[in-house]
Amino acid sequence: MREPFKPSAEALRGGQFEDKTTQRQDFIKHPLEKPFVRVPDQYRRPEGEMEGMTSYKKEFTEKYQAPARAIKHDGQRLAQGRFEGEPTYKTDYRKWDMSGRVGPYVSQDAWQPPTNRFEGESTMHHDFIKHDARRRGMIKPPQAAQMSDSPFNDRTGYRDAYIKHTLEPKYVHPKEQYKGPGAPFEDMTTFKRDFKGNPGEITRSFKPDNQAFSSGKPLEDVTTNRNDYRRWPMERPYVHAHEQYKKPDGTMEMTTTHNSTYRELPLDRVVAHRPSSANKARNAPFDGSTSYANDYKKWEMNKNKPMMRDEYHPNTAPFEGLSTQKAHYIPHELQPNRSFRPDNTAFQSGSKFEDGTMYRTDFTPKHVEVCPVLGIEKGQTQFQFVSTDQRGHKLYQPVFESVQSLNGFQSPNRMQMTAA
Repeated sequence: MREPFKPSAEALRGGQFEDKTTQRQDFIKHPLEKPFVRVPDQYRRPEGEMEGMTSYKKEFTEKYQAPARAIKHDGQRLAQGRFEGEPTYKTDYRKWDMSGRVGPYVSQDAWQPPTNRFEGESTMHHDFIKHDARRRGMIKPPQAAQMSDSPFNDRTGYRDAYIKHTLEPKYVHPKEQYKGPGAPFEDMTTFKRDFKGNPGEITRSFKPDNQAFSSGKPLEDVTTNRNDYRRWPMERPYVHAHEQYKKPDGTMEMTTTHNSTYRELPLDRVVAHRPSSANKARNAPFDGSTSYANDYKKWEMNKNKPMMRDEYHPNTAPFEGLSTQKAHYIPHELQPNRSFRPDNTAFQSGSKFEDGTMYRTDFTPKHVEVCPVLGIEKGQTQFQFVSTDQRGHKLYQPVFESVQSLNGFQSPNRMQMTAA
């Protein structure tokens, strides 16, 4: 008999418990140091006082200027007459007479407040009377553990039925080592053997090669420009050579016509040409007439004055009440534009309502008789149960007929009822 491979369920006991793990052996606890934290430099207030002068205060100085004068505009011009205008809202939406409208329906059995005194009790107080009842016991079991003096019976069917047997070491099948083949690898495949290619020449490629066209002949650099426009011999143009400057013989005479004509003469002091009679007193009146005063006379010029409007004088005549607008513009009857907005009133007709339908004309009312079978179970009919046929229909017949007549013929008063 084969021995079972199922291991025993007993716990392995023996030896001292070791709490050493791979984590405790490999990872040794090292002393930890606090990470370096750089302490920022504390703020130190500079010595001395802060100079509050800025370039803005130096360049943009405060300037004083007169306040801006308010510009007062003329008030709104209002017409003196009465405004007689009617908006389109009043012409289109008129106020209709609603006096003939029927008021809401008032029921005859209107609610009236009760005359009895309010007791302050509800139907719950009247119907549900409070009774004194004993308090029910608590069904919840106590939370105390049930203790027993007898020893714990740990014997189970598994421990009694399965006996512990010694296990033999498991047979380990030896693994065969890989041995390479001695013959060389033959790389001939069925594809290489059967498909040897199509017989014939290889298709010549029509693609041009990328090599530049070259020839052994020298490059002909003769062009139409070189043939037609040849280089002719050129001679330099004749240039007249100027004679060289020759310094005249002798010394240069420095006298000019100005020096010879305008000689230096002695100068005397200028004598004033003042008349001799200037200091003498005369009795004649002063003549102040000048050519300017005689030729250019002073005309009377009036200063341009601003054009002033006539002062308003109110009319003393009584007001007639007729303005130029009413006198010139005659009112004409205007036809208001018809509104295409549908009214919210229902379509009404004076003719009698035609309530004839196809249902009323084609389907006439017919008298439906009550099935007497409904009252058989209650004993309100004159029929009694006879039998049930093969199709499950229940057969009934009147009470005055005999039951034996069912075997010969069916009575015309017999009824059928499908079994439920």
